[in-house]
Amino acid sequence: MPTLCMVHEGIGNYSAIARVAASGVRQALAAGWRVTVVAERLDESLAKQVEWLKLYVPRKVFAVKWLVARSAIRAAMGGRTFDVVHVHQPQVASLADVMQCHYLTRAAYEYDCLEQGDTLRSRLTRLQELVVLRAEDYYFRRWNPATHMLFDSALTQSEFNRMYGPPAKQDVLLYPFPPARIPSAGERLEARRKMVGERQGTVVGYLGGIQERKGYRRLVEAVKADPGLVLLMGGQYTDAFTDADLGDRLVTRGLVDDLATFYAACDVFAIPSRFEPFGLVAFEAAARGVPVIGTAEVGALPHLAEFGAGRTWDPGTPLGNVAREMAADRDRCAAIAGRLEDEYCEGSYGHRLLAVYDKVLRLKKRASAPILAAE
Repeated sequence: MPTLCMVHEGIGNYSAIARVAASGVRQALAAGWRVTVVAERLDESLAKQVEWLKLYVPRKVFAVKWLVARSAIRAAMGGRTFDVVHVHQPQVASLADVMQCHYLTRAAYEYDCLEQGDTLRSRLTRLQELVVLRAEDYYFRRWNPATHMLFDSALTQSEFNRMYGPPAKQDVLLYPFPPARIPSAGERLEARRKMVGERQGTVVGYLGGIQERKGYRRLVEAVKADPGLVLLMGGQYTDAFTDADLGDRLVTRGLVDDLATFYAACDVFAIPSRFEPFGLVAFEAAARGVPVIGTAEVGALPHLAEFGAGRTWDPGTPLGNVAREMAADRDRCAAIAGRLEDEYCEGSYGHRLLAVYDKVLRLKKRASAPILAAE
């Protein structure tokens, strides 16, 4: 029975990366692997099926968390060896057989979308991002050529190759598409009443929070320019966000627990990011039958566009006509959700991931095979 060690600070329904890590664990277990996880948090449904090596993660200051991660992960592993080590954090890429790359701070810096602003919080956030940038550069420029790199999108892959050079072993492995769950007309109407009340207009949903990289400013400006649009905002710090020019056409929800109701209330979903390596919310919205509008810098968008469930928007052009055209096409987008699930479901993700694991095992076996003396 082959052994797998999966490494990420959270494995479960805690974040997009945590859900991807959990998916990999489930697929390995189903294929008969013996699985060990190095994590601070672990989904209860997996806790009894795996060996859990507890990871220490500092409570505050994400730059500190980033800088101590390598030593903390090595301490948790305790010198153990496994057939395949799969990590989701670049700090330990050199220790891994498989490294899954989800984000590139250097690319975000070059796209000029690190934290901005003059508040104390903004300045501290940017300082931490710059610290992480230097540390991330250090690890990526000392890449272990034996490690198999998995990128979350073609966008991430091309940016990594441009900035750091191409890894010898690399593939694109998209996040799993969530199960398609299309709300009924009645559920959509009820969700709209709950989320935006009696406001009239095309409801444009957004879940990126008040973060420069997510492009919220240009989405706000685009909605301002069209009185037929209503902006429904969710994510960190949105509950305190206001805009006098938008007035009643702006609805903010802060951190959203009930994503099903949020998506059901949207006529379209917007991802105006300045750099978005993948954007799992694109798949989540499409799985609910919501048409997706995104910038060219959203890694998931080409896959939705290929099926007709997504469309590229240039922030220099009006948003309203695109939004209304896509909203009118919602029934067709809902029908497409099933096809997207078939193509990118968790089982498909697992099949591709296990093929990478098998490749790693074959190469290790070949490398350790004794060299027979010539007769």
